[in-house]
Amino acid sequence: MRNVFIAILLGVFARTAFACAPAPHAGDEIAIVEESALIVWDPATTTEHFIRRATFHGKGRDFGFLVPTPSIPALAEADDDIFRTLTSWAQPPVKYVSRKELDWSPWLLGSYSRRQNATTAAAGVEVLATQTIAGYEAVVLEASDSAALQKWLSEHGYEANHDLNYWLDAYIAQRWKITAFKIAATNPEARTGAVKMSFVTPRPFFPYREPQSQRTFSAQLNRTLHVFFLGPERVTGTIGSGTEWPAELRRSENLTAPMHAAIAKATSLPISPSLRLTAYEDWLSVRPGMDDLFFNRADDQSPFIPEPKIIANVETTRIPLDVVGIAVIALIALTIYLRARSRRHEH
Repeated sequence: MRNVFIAILLGVFARTAFACAPAPHAGDEIAIVEESALIVWDPATTTEHFIRRATFHGKGRDFGFLVPTPSIPALAEADDDIFRTLTSWAQPPVKYVSRKELDWSPWLLGSYSRRQNATTAAAGVEVLATQTIAGYEAVVLEASDSAALQKWLSEHGYEANHDLNYWLDAYIAQRWKITAFKIAATNPEARTGAVKMSFVTPRPFFPYREPQSQRTFSAQLNRTLHVFFLGPERVTGTIGSGTEWPAELRRSENLTAPMHAAIAKATSLPISPSLRLTAYEDWLSVRPGMDDLFFNRADDQSPFIPEPKIIANVETTRIPLDVVGIAVIALIALTIYLRARSRRHEH
């Protein structure tokens, strides 16, 4: 019998959660509009530490969401501030330069222009264990197949449709585990804090696969996905067996001392200072989420730092073109007058 382990995180106002396949009540629509994930990969023990936060958009009293992992995960809290630090690190460095310019804009017309601008559990599902995290209860369930889990979701007030069933089948066939969370959606956008999931996996991955209905609803929204990968080398991402991940490489370099300290504190992990941190951004509203995202060693292991953002301090010398023109005309007129006067005096 194929088994799926389900962890259910219950709470009225969930501060910690993940999202891959939202499972709202029937008739409700929930989409993920912003996700940030830090993946810490230890190849020696084939252990992935997956820290994630997300922002949801939609209507509904509350909703559940499912996260697949190849093995049973251990859950722990993480410091949400780490994503602010990582996002800042991934931005292009700022370079300040000074330069001098001549401003030839007219003085009379310019004054007029400035004045103008100033005015404008079911059969087949068994409770195995419980865990408390961040003040909420996690209930570990065992399901024999997707139909049993689908029935459990229906009995707990969630829409269990063919789309979700198809999504679950892909993981059940691989004997993956599913972690289901529950979050209250009292506002149009509900943002979760950071939770760490630690599990054994043969390959580091990000749960990128989505049900078809999620991709359809998300097409109406602007979504962003920020992935930070920490491991012994620079990595690239592929969807499934080899489809290129259409994401932008933002930065990749060895850990600095401040970043090492920040990640170690946020994750409570023994982080080696020799690890490599790589950042990617995915801006696709409709993702090619037919499979999960796996990370592999990149052929190019050189550091990648984006071109600096230039902020110029401009020292402007004002030479109004209209004033210069008037002065030149006056000088020419004066010269003509003086020459004419000189000729009259000669005669």
